[in-house]
Amino acid sequence: MKSNEDKNIEKLIEKMMKATTAETPSFDFTSSVMSEVLAIQKKKSISYKPVISKKAWYIIFASMLALFAYLALTIKTASSGINIDLSKFLKPFPGLQISSVTANVLLMAILMLFIQMVLLKSYFNKRFEK
Repeated sequence: MKSNEDKNIEKLIEKMMKATTAETPSFDFTSSVMSEVLAIQKKKSISYKPVISKKAWYIIFASMLALFAYLALTIKTASSGINIDLSKFLKPFPGLQISSVTANVLLMAILMLFIQMVLLKSYFNKRFEK
């Protein structure tokens, strides 16, 4: 039964192929298709827009500088080294106690992170300019 149906379908397809003629595209078919493809590509082109604008970077830099300046002015020196008084920043968290070593490590980590951000930003800017 299945082979009989297949033969009928093949005969039908052969008759249809004999009845139709091969169509040819118009003279400027390729150029019109390519112009549409180029138009679509121009619409989809992505322009580079930084996630953080220059104004935001300046604000971040100024706030970090102000924070470091404030911390530098409130540092109390002792015989064991530099002690940073973080009690003013920790008022919302009365049960939280941070040792001076932890405060120094956090301060240095923030400073290194900031330096790394600036260096990486300049590296990637130079890489994209080429």
